[in-house]
Amino acid sequence: MDERGYKDNLRKLILDMAQKELDSYVSQKGVQKYFDGNVDKIINENIKKFNQGIGVNRVYSKVLKNGANQENISSVARSIKGEELFKSKNELVKFAKHLGINVNMKSSYNQILRKVSNHIYSNRNSYSKRYVSYKRGDEEYILEPEKMKIDLIESYKSKTRNDMRSIAKLLNINVKEDDGAEEIRKKVINYIMKEKLSKSK
Repeated sequence: MDERGYKDNLRKLILDMAQKELDSYVSQKGVQKYFDGNVDKIINENIKKFNQGIGVNRVYSKVLKNGANQENISSVARSIKGEELFKSKNELVKFAKHLGINVNMKSSYNQILRKVSNHIYSNRNSYSKRYVSYKRGDEEYILEPEKMKIDLIESYKSKTRNDMRSIAKLLNINVKEDDGAEEIRKKVINYIMKEKLSKSK
């Protein structure tokens, strides 16, 4: 697949996931427009975070993504052993703990490897949905669409909250620090209605 194909597929995946959240917003067209206009920015921010991330986490993501596509437990184990990081038993134990697997330090390397491989293979459906491979130039990034969807939605919420705060400030309406956009919107509407009623009397 070419670079454009990877980008379009990832954009569509994130937008489809975010689309399910639209029902909870008043201005659905406005939300859709914001999502369309900002999804690339969110993808770029996540690539930047991936590049700045600790090398260990990058290996973890890669192993989980690759492991989810293996046909059996043995091939999952081979893909783990193929990583330089997991030549060490201590690093394999850390990875097991990261996955929430209880391992005994007295166990052999192969016993721990079998346990980790079995866990990844048993949860392959979950891991294959969680991670996607995204290529840009010669670089491959393992990204999490669910996380990017959340980033996109939070970005919209933050923008609308700030927009509503600005309107409230212009109207001298007091808002609490933890008020969300919808709460501020209601205060603004109530204020305007009161003003309109008082002028019509």
